[in-house]
Amino acid sequence: MKFILSAFTEGIRIPVEGTYDAKTIEVEFPDMVYTEPLRLTGIAEKSCGTLRLQGTLTTAVRRFCGKCLKAKSEKLSCAFDWIFDLMGKDTIEPLENVRELLILEHPLVHLCKAGCKGLCPICGTDLNEAACNCKENDYHASPVIIKKEKPKKERHHGTS
Repeated sequence: MKFILSAFTEGIRIPVEGTYDAKTIEVEFPDMVYTEPLRLTGIAEKSCGTLRLQGTLTTAVRRFCGKCLKAKSEKLSCAFDWIFDLMGKDTIEPLENVRELLILEHPLVHLCKAGCKGLCPICGTDLNEAACNCKENDYHASPVIIKKEKPKKERHHGTS
């Protein structure tokens, strides 16, 4: 999606829309798959040597929970307000801005719900749906605490 700057009149707001294929943007996450193209809709306005683009980027994705690995389909919508400097340019391509927005809006860890218990690391049981017997069989889910042993003080015997 390119904006040809000669098509814009100073101070006139123009509705714009376009689509991007997530694969061409090269934004992939191991816990998320884009199921629809990215759709950009908004308003563009040329003014004082800049192009302001305001709008929304929408798509649909399938996300995988970082604890229990369940898939969930959902719609994504990200608002944006970008200003481009027009100095020495004939066209503006917001591809890098779209890529950056998708990266910044992606959570570090997606959870299916706030209290997700995840999978048992021993038997693989989804702890949101059922309990397992691994705890009763000497498996403890609490984190291991390693204590650092304090160094022994060396004794210095004074000689006179």
